[in-house]
Amino acid sequence: MLTPDLPGHGRSSGRSKDLKDYWRAIEVMLDHARVERAVLCGLAAGASTGVAFAARRPERVAGLVIVNAYVHFEPDDQAKRLALYDVLLEEGGPKRWADQLLHLMHVEQHSAIVHGFLRSLDHIDPAHLNRICHEQMGWDQRPDLQHISCPALVVSGSQDRLVPAYCVEEIVAGLANSALAVMDTGHLPYLEAPGEFNRIVGDFLDQHRI
Repeated sequence: MLTPDLPGHGRSSGRSKDLKDYWRAIEVMLDHARVERAVLCGLAAGASTGVAFAARRPERVAGLVIVNAYVHFEPDDQAKRLALYDVLLEEGGPKRWADQLLHLMHVEQHSAIVHGFLRSLDHIDPAHLNRICHEQMGWDQRPDLQHISCPALVVSGSQDRLVPAYCVEEIVAGLANSALAVMDTGHLPYLEAPGEFNRIVGDFLDQHRI
């Protein structure tokens, strides 16, 4: 299993990289690890990166697991998301942004998740996160979906307030070979209910023998 920090995130450099080019980091990682073909699993922007890679390098993707993601936002929802991420640039903004985001993700009841998320504020670059959000809101990936033919599992948390329902519906409808799994979680099902999440993904991999 390979778990990359995408450009400008975690321990990776590359904060000047555009979001639309993040998929190239996946290609470099696979080349470095000498992996010809892989199953990609990503949440939100990570899923967007997986979709972009699968659309451009379909021969290298055996399957996709797309978790609480979106490929397009309606204008009203774009405005709300941009307003949330613009809070990052205000004095004391990162903590207010984090509190709002935790609420929208519906994970406040998970103390370990909340604690870890708040601790991460010491290591974020607010301006970088704000820029990436603005890029993402202007990126319509619906055309990418028609270039993806591999099996895809779309996982949605029924309590997630961060991703509108139509976003999940668009992804499922736009993919040629997809299945939808709805979990009774918020935005982070792999942390909120890891056992169930792993079982769902395992069943998907077994079904398609990948």
